[in-house]
This record gives sequence, C-alpha cells and structure tokens, in this order.
Amino acid sequence: MHDTILNQPRDKRKALLLANKDKIISRLNSDYMRPWFGQKTDGRVVDLEEMTYTEAIGRAVELMYIQHQRQWTHESHYQIVIDFAKRCECRMSRHVPAVPMIDMLGDIDPTEYADFVGGMYPEAATTTLLSEDAEFFKMLCKRRGQKSPMFVVDLDKDFGLLIQKDSIWPSEHLDAVVDQDPQRVGIQQGPVAARYSTVVDEPVKTILDKIYHKHIAALKERLYGGDESSIPVVEYLCADPVAVDLPDSVAVRDSETERVFVLPEDTNQLPDTGLWLQAVAGP
Repeated sequence: MHDTILNQPRDKRKALLLANKDKIISRLNSDYMRPWFGQKTDGRVVDLEEMTYTEAIGRAVELMYIQHQRQWTHESHYQIVIDFAKRCECRMSRHVPAVPMIDMLGDIDPTEYADFVGGMYPEAATTTLLSEDAEFFKMLCKRRGQKSPMFVVDLDKDFGLLIQKDSIWPSEHLDAVVDQDPQRVGIQQGPVAARYSTVVDEPVKTILDKIYHKHIAALKERLYGGDESSIPVVEYLCADPVAVDLPDSVAVRDSETERVFVLPEDTNQLPDTGLWLQAVAGP
C-alpha cells in the first residue's frame, strides 16, 4: 500500500483508495490492528452512513472498551462514545428530557449502551445516520488532543496518517487490539536493538535463542564466576512433602518416574476429600 497509494499526493489518494476499497477493508479486518469500523449487527461490512445510531454506538464500544478488563482502551475513547450518544439523543428526542440520557450511562455497563439507547429512543435502532451525524462522528475520531481510536472509519486523504499514527502503542497494549492478536501489530525496532541486527533475514528463533543463552551466560558469570562446576544441583526445588496417611483402601505404587494411586471400587471406602487432594497435589 505504501508503494501504490500512500506514496501518491494526498489529493489523489482518495480515488485510489476507493478503487481498491473492498480489498483494503478485507485486509484491515483480517490483518491490521485497526479494523474497518462500519459493520451491521449481523456482521456485514458497510459504510458508516449505512449503520443505525445504536449500531454505531455498539460498534464503538466493541472496539474501544476492553470487556474482560472493564476499562476503555483510553479515557479519550470513552468521551468519543459519550459525545456521540449526546448527538444521538439530540437527534431523536422531541422534547428536552427531564433527566439527560448521558447522566444515566454512567451507571450502566458500556456493553449495554446500545440497547439502553434503543430502549429510550426506539427510532435510534432503525434510523441510519444522517450525513451530518456521520461527519460529526468522523470529526470526533480525528479530534485533537486524544488517542487515535482503534479503527478506520473512512477512506479519505488522511487514511495514511491514521493507519500509521500511534503504531507503537498497540504493541505495548495488546488488550486494546482486536482479539488480542499480536500478529496485527507491528513492533518497531529502535536504535539500541538495531545495532545488534547484523544478519539479513535472521529467523526469530535464532534471535530468541541468542537472548536466552546470553542471559544464562550472564547469570553464570555474575553468580558463579563463569564456573559451571560450582553451580549447585537440586533435584526438586520445593519444600519437603508433607506426609499424608491415606486409608488402607487406597493402594500406592511408586516407581522412579511416577506414583500411581489405586482407589477402591466401594465409594464408602474412598478417602476424605481434603486428605485426598493433599496427597495428590503434594506440598
């Protein structure tokens, strides 16, 4: 893409992007840390203008709220959702509400925002975004002073800037990436690391093996003066096992490599649960 589109003058990029729109969106959704924003509730890929207000809110939460951590990818991303929800209420309400919807969202799980908005304003679930509201959402995503959101909402002259902006941050905050997929992010090599890259197309395994062995060598030198014969050998790094007296109904067979417990067929002769777990788990 850098060689075919992003190296062109900015005023010519949009036409090239639109000519390759389907291919670009497919690659964004399958490979890149910032997927395409436009998506219906049934999973169909669409433009922002084809989404309803509740679909836009739901999709924004999906891509900017980390559900398993119960936190937003960035505090400024929460403000994007809130500001657009305000816009939605202004568009849908026919009178000034006694209690603004925004005052209620603070007590609701973000994953329920879309359903809550649809419950208060049913038309928001069936009405597609007006062009000015779609542009308002795009403006929110490009607002100065905030972290770039983790999606691509439009193919315009700023596309190249968006996909390259804050490219290091996602690799350090993988939970903010779709499916927490490390293959979607790029890890940039700084000057300190680059000085050690002296082999062309060196396999990752070789690089990691070098780090592994260098680390071990450094520990040997620091702790044992480089003398491997002085390194103590410990067969089992653990506290001494606690003796457990199992009932005679449980047969124990030990060998050099394993310990086998043979339980009785009569359930009345089974050992106490706590005693059994202690025997199996060890110290």
